[in-house]
Amino acid sequence: MINNFSAIWRFSPAPGTLWTLVGGGLIAITAAIAVTRLHPSLRNQPRVQQAVQSWLPVILIAALTVLLGPALTWVTCMLTSLALLREGMRLLPLPTAHRRLHGVLAGLLSVVAHALAAAGQGPLALVLCLIYTSLLLAPVHMLTAGPAQFLARVGGLILVINACLTLFLFVCLLVLQAPAGRPYGGPGQGCFFFVLIIFSDGMQYVGGKLWGRHALAPSISPGKTWEGVAFAAGVCAALGAALGPSLLALPTWACVLLAFSMVVLGLIGDLLVSCWKRDIGVKDTGSVLPGQGGVLDRCDSMIFVAPWFWALMQVTA
Repeated sequence: MINNFSAIWRFSPAPGTLWTLVGGGLIAITAAIAVTRLHPSLRNQPRVQQAVQSWLPVILIAALTVLLGPALTWVTCMLTSLALLREGMRLLPLPTAHRRLHGVLAGLLSVVAHALAAAGQGPLALVLCLIYTSLLLAPVHMLTAGPAQFLARVGGLILVINACLTLFLFVCLLVLQAPAGRPYGGPGQGCFFFVLIIFSDGMQYVGGKLWGRHALAPSISPGKTWEGVAFAAGVCAALGAALGPSLLALPTWACVLLAFSMVVLGLIGDLLVSCWKRDIGVKDTGSVLPGQGGVLDRCDSMIFVAPWFWALMQVTA
């Protein structure tokens, strides 16, 4: 395992095709930013401009994750997980001392789990996360906080750690570990994953702004519309058909179905975090990305998509 861990620090950039794909994404978002600044109906809407501009750092971080080798993959995934945990913990109704205690313990677990994933010990990393949430978390909270609101607080902690660490860990795994037969290995899987996630989120927003008339879940997320989701599904299906056969070596029809499933599961993750925010009465999980909210707001659609995507990649090799 030590040899595996030391090997990841070797610089191993992704193939040129993937760099071209990411370059195209950067050109596209630059063009979108220009449109929001120049279009008569958009240049006076600062929140729309902020939302579009905030995609630029998201694309750059995704590019670092997949293009420059495994060292940056697990480092960026680990740092993102820590940011998710920080925002998630802040949303829980816990006293400050207890929030800090659980935040530190979950943060240490994130560092260990991502290091194990980088060393090729993904199953062990997942087992450690499950052991912590199912066997250790409740006793720790019982001994430090007592019985006050025990079920609600422990349930919230389990939700945060599973969403922000256990499930998000699959993002790291799908980039680092690819079965034989993938033309571009893990980076190819990662590019497909991030392109579909980013376009699904972005096109739901664009489609909703342009044609949205019917709210999808008004009590949870009033801004989500059926029209926005349908537009995103169509765009992602086309992208899946265009990119999937070359990046994943899967039939076109399978890539289209995979794209549809990613849109649906991404929507579930988005609604889950929206429901959570509405319950506690906040609009955004943070203010890192102006116009889009916090890191958790931006990564919520990955929560359910990443494990599903990773599992399909294993069984379709």
